[in-house]
Amino acid sequence: MKVVSSQQMRELEAKCETLGISTNQLMDNAGLSIAEKISKIMGVLKGLKILALVGSGNNGADCLIASGHLARWGASVTAIILKQRDQPDLRLDEAVRMGVSYVDLSSEREISFSSVEILFREAHLMLDGILGIGATLPIREPLKTFLSEFKSKEISKPKIFSIDVPSGADSDTSELDVSAIKPDVTLALGFLKPCHVNQPASDFCGEISVCDIGVPSNLGFQSYANLMSDEHISSILPVRDKFSHKGRFGKVMVVGGSDNYIGAPALAASSALKTGAGLATIASYDNLIPTMGTLIPEATFVRLKPDKTQLKPGSNLARQIFEIVGNYNVLLIGCGFGVSKISREIFESLILSDLELPQLVLDADALNLLSKVSNWWDRLPDNSIVTPHPAEMSRLTRLSVSEIQSDRLAVSKKFAERWGVIVVLKGANTVVSTPNGNSIISPVANSILSSAGTGDVLAGIIAGFAAQLSDPLAAASLGVHVHGKSAAELSIKMGSSGMLASELAAEVPFIIKKLRDRERFGST
Repeated sequence: MKVVSSQQMRELEAKCETLGISTNQLMDNAGLSIAEKISKIMGVLKGLKILALVGSGNNGADCLIASGHLARWGASVTAIILKQRDQPDLRLDEAVRMGVSYVDLSSEREISFSSVEILFREAHLMLDGILGIGATLPIREPLKTFLSEFKSKEISKPKIFSIDVPSGADSDTSELDVSAIKPDVTLALGFLKPCHVNQPASDFCGEISVCDIGVPSNLGFQSYANLMSDEHISSILPVRDKFSHKGRFGKVMVVGGSDNYIGAPALAASSALKTGAGLATIASYDNLIPTMGTLIPEATFVRLKPDKTQLKPGSNLARQIFEIVGNYNVLLIGCGFGVSKISREIFESLILSDLELPQLVLDADALNLLSKVSNWWDRLPDNSIVTPHPAEMSRLTRLSVSEIQSDRLAVSKKFAERWGVIVVLKGANTVVSTPNGNSIISPVANSILSSAGTGDVLAGIIAGFAAQLSDPLAAASLGVHVHGKSAAELSIKMGSSGMLASELAAEVPFIIKKLRDRERFGST
């Protein structure tokens, strides 16, 4: 599902004009589609009291058009004009002809909420058409006080529908004004916007439904991003021939583990196998292998024995890994690896070298080691996959965590292009971005994933799919979606906490089966 920025939406509207579809026609389509969505959700409209909050721009016009249809279909609709509109106001005149009554507060220096409070108390439904995608924050007076008073009143609030974006939400950055209206339903016009899929606005938007406004489906353009869906993800799953053998499904090498993090590479290797990869091998320090072997007996191992009499023992261990890694499809490095002197030597001698390596996935301590190297992106193979959480992304970019979180999509896109790698920016609504400007966003925001080891599971899932596919973007997207769906399935059984990372990994093949069944038999 496409996600478009406010600028792209304006460009699409301009393209429609060249095809003979005017802005007025798009607004007519939008207003009708909004009304139809509300009618479908609310059921019988006769006797329903609707309060429409109307702004000055196209969003306000959409609101008036929808109000007219709802009034014509039997609802009792009152519009409150909160911002001055262009005159003559043909959209308001038409709404009145269709049965809408209105109160005009737009000329007031101070908009009094108390003067219309009774309308809010009596309304069953409120339609928010004040501010649209062109609005800038913060909300200014007198609207700010009016909305603040509405939010603070201890009254039974009507069911709220916001048109396109909630008033007080920045369409592109997902920033929220303190006075923003929180809807029960947001009716996105034409396409999703970044605020519908990025936090904090995504959750704030409530249920999100896309309204068809008549933009032609064959109007070619590159969207700002796409939203992951079962339909798309199921179509890119690796194909499995029933006569195949394990050699057909790829080999994953996991380099990781240290005294304090023995389980991390085991979780990653297990998760890779759970995706269907044919073989997982863990390269780790010799003294850790016996314990790892009890955690994942299905894995094979490369025993790394540092010779501390050597000047750079890590360089020799890197050579030991390189001698066999050519037989593998993917090299995942970083899970529980630590940042010791030997770990750094292994990493720099193996990864930041001119050696020919398989597809790289860099996670956890690999990212911490990268962050200490100047211009590291010039030394990584193109389309390597990096999987930072916000704190790791902060170390890599030198941006603060708050700067990253304030516009995750833009940050992910910017640095994927700059670094020439695929960035998987983890967190609520994980973002996957590529060097050529494509991004895909997970719809999942789930606190059950706030648990140790879930990042190792994600890295392993991505590596497992990368071993079976030649497309690293597909592997990263599959990994993020399956990871999120697995967590969602466990949330149904457990609630929002208490999940172990090993339980998450165990759920993976069942989610993959559901996705394959969807592709084979269609959605159920």
